[in-house]
Amino acid sequence: MRYDRLEIISNNLSLATLSNHVTITHRDHILDVLTLTRDKIHLGARLVSHPLAGSVKPHETPYRSIVLLNQQEGLDMDSLNTIEQAIERYQILCQPNPDHMTLTAADIHRLFPEKQNRDFQFIDLQLIKSSLSAMGIRFADYQAAVV
Repeated sequence: MRYDRLEIISNNLSLATLSNHVTITHRDHILDVLTLTRDKIHLGARLVSHPLAGSVKPHETPYRSIVLLNQQEGLDMDSLNTIEQAIERYQILCQPNPDHMTLTAADIHRLFPEKQNRDFQFIDLQLIKSSLSAMGIRFADYQAAVV
């Protein structure tokens, strides 16, 4: 696998310096992360990490990061089905609080205590590091820049 084709789409700023091998694209909120991921899949990208990775419920954390492989070899229907189902799942779980999907960094800092915000960022970071580590990318010297 060519690591230069890997991309992380995230609204978690603590991933900003995660790896030299991976492009990190920051979005403002979860809905932007999901829709950009879907758009890139339509352009030929393939999901590497599941958009609902971990046991963290989508409506309980304000951060979401997704790893893609930008291969541009045609539409990967499995990836498209997975991201569409994830978007639908988010919409269902966030019905009581639809604003959750569009929380910006400023909103998150206003709504959640600092420690809880750091915990959310850390959990999201660990899920992504686990996905990338499974592909052989190492993070020995990495320190999260939690913001």
